Amino acid sequence: MNESGLIEQVLRIINSNYSNIYVIDILSDKVYSFDFNVANSLIIRETLTYTDFVEAAKKFIYEEDLNDYFAAISLNKLEIESQKGNQETKVKYRKLSPSGDYRFNVNIINYLPFEGKKLIFMMSEDINSRLVDTEEKVENLTQKNIEYQNRLNEESESIGNAILEINNILDMKSNNESINTKNYINSVFNRVSNSHPELNQAITKRMVRDTNVAKPTILIVDDSSIIRNSLKRIFANDYEIVMAKNGNEAIEIITKNILNRTTNQEYINIVGILLDLIMPGVDGFAVLDFLKNFNLLNKIPVAIISGDETKETRRKVYEYDIVDMLEKPFNTENIRRRISKIISMYMASDNLKTIIASKTHELSSESQEKYDSLSIVVQKMVENIVNSENSIRMKKMVREIALELQNTYPQYKLTSKYIDNIVSTAPLYNIGSLAIPIDAVVSIKNIKESIDFGLVIMNNYLNDEDELNVASNIIKYSFELYNGMGYPSNIRGNEIPIEAQIVNIVARICKSNKSFTTTFKAITDTEATKYNPDIINVLKTIKKKIKDI
Repeated sequence: MNESGLIEQVLRIINSNYSNIYVIDILSDKVYSFDFNVANSLIIRETLTYTDFVEAAKKFIYEEDLNDYFAAISLNKLEIESQKGNQETKVKYRKLSPSGDYRFNVNIINYLPFEGKKLIFMMSEDINSRLVDTEEKVENLTQKNIEYQNRLNEESESIGNAILEINNILDMKSNNESINTKNYINSVFNRVSNSHPELNQAITKRMVRDTNVAKPTILIVDDSSIIRNSLKRIFANDYEIVMAKNGNEAIEIITKNILNRTTNQEYINIVGILLDLIMPGVDGFAVLDFLKNFNLLNKIPVAIISGDETKETRRKVYEYDIVDMLEKPFNTENIRRRISKIISMYMASDNLKTIIASKTHELSSESQEKYDSLSIVVQKMVENIVNSENSIRMKKMVREIALELQNTYPQYKLTSKYIDNIVSTAPLYNIGSLAIPIDAVVSIKNIKESIDFGLVIMNNYLNDEDELNVASNIIKYSFELYNGMGYPSNIRGNEIPIEAQIVNIVARICKSNKSFTTTFKAITDTEATKYNPDIINVLKTIKKKIKDI
C-alpha cells in the first residue's frame, strides 16, 4: 500500500486533537497505527495483524465494553450504514488510563475506499468523564465477588447432581444386573464437562494423553496464509488445527479423516470447518457441494469466512446448511466462544444419538420402555406446540399465503410438498427459545443461541430431509427482514428463503395484541419495507381470508 498516500488520506479525516488513530485494512489483515511526532507530523507508528490488535485492545478496554467496541467495526454493519449515506459512526467505551482508572472515550469510525481496498479509519477522543469513583470501584468489586460466589455455587450444585445420578444408577445396577451403566455415566460426565469449559479442557487433555482418541480438530480452509494463521491463533489453545490452502486439499483431508475414518487408524478428529469461499481452483462452494453430497453438513458444523463477497455470493451460500458467517475483521473473542459452543452442541447431539442407539440394543425391555418415555415427552412437547390453537391459526394463514404465491408468482417454485413442509414446521420458528431463560433480556446473543438450540432439536426430531431443510431455514431466517434490518445476519431481499419470509409476516400478525385492521395497515403501509412486496400484494388480495382465520 502507498503509505504516504494513506497518511494524506488519514489527514483529510482527523486532526491532532485525536489519539489512538488506526486504519484497518480488511483484506490484507493489517492494522496501521498512527501518531503525531514532535513536529506535529502524522507518521505510521506501527503495523500489526488484526489478531494482535484485538489482543492489545483487550488489555485496556473495559471488559463489558469489548463487544460494543468491536461490533462498531463490523464490516457488514459499516457497509449497511454506508449504503444509507452514513460514512461516519461512533461508539462510546471505557478505557484504562495511565493513572489506573477508566475514563470514557468515543471512537469516530469512517468506512472509506482507498486504492481499491476496504479500509476502516478509527480514532478516539477522551471525553473526560471519569468512569468510577472510589465507592463505585468498591461496589463493582463486591458485585464481582457475588457473581464469582454464585458461579461456584452453581458449579458445585451441577457436579453434586452428577454424583448423585451416578450413585443412583450404581444402586440400580446392584439390584438389576441387566442394566448397562457405561453409556449412562458417560452421558452424565459429558453434560457436566460441557457446562464447565475448564473441566472439559482438562478431560480432553487427559484423554488424549492416556488413550488413542484423537484430540478435537478444526479444519481451516483459506488461500490466504494470513487468515489461516490468524484463525489458528484464535483456536489453538482449545483444538488441534489442520489447514488447507484450497478446496482440493480440504476435500482430500475430509475424505481421509471423515469418510474413510474406519480404515485410517491415525485419523484426525475433525469437529468443525472454517471455510473460505473465494479460492483459486476448487473454491469453497465445491467443498460445500462435496459435504452436502455426503450428508456431512448436518454432522460437522461449517462456518464460512466472509470477506469481499457480493450480494449474489452471500445469497448463494445461505442455501447451504452452514452454522455461521465470520466477517472480517474478526472479533476474536466472539468467534472463539460462538464456534466452540456450536461445536460442543454438535458433538453432544452426535453423542446423544450414539447413546440412544446403544441403549436400544442393550437395555432390557422394561428399562427400554422407561427410556422411550423420555423420547415421547420430547416428541409430545413439540407436538403440543404445533397443535396449539395459535399454531393451527398460524398454519392456516401460512397455507393461504403460500397457495396464493404459488398461483401468482411461479418464480418461487412452491410445489405442493414444499408448501406442506412450510405449513407443518411454521409454528416451530422460535422453538429454540425454550432453552433461553424466560426473563432474559432480548439480545443478538440470545437470538443466536435460540437459533442454535432450535436447529439441534430439529436435527433430532425430523427424519424427512426436505422437511428438515425447510424447518432449518425457518428457524435460522425468520427474524431477518426484507430491507436488511433484521437479525442476526442482516441479510436482505430474497437472500432470505421464501419460507422464512412467509413465516415472519404471519408471526407478526399472530403475535400482535392490536386489532387485525390496525396490524394489517401497519404491515402493508408503515412497515411495508420490512417485507417482500410480492407477499404484501398477496396479503392485500386475500385480506378477507386471513382476517376470517
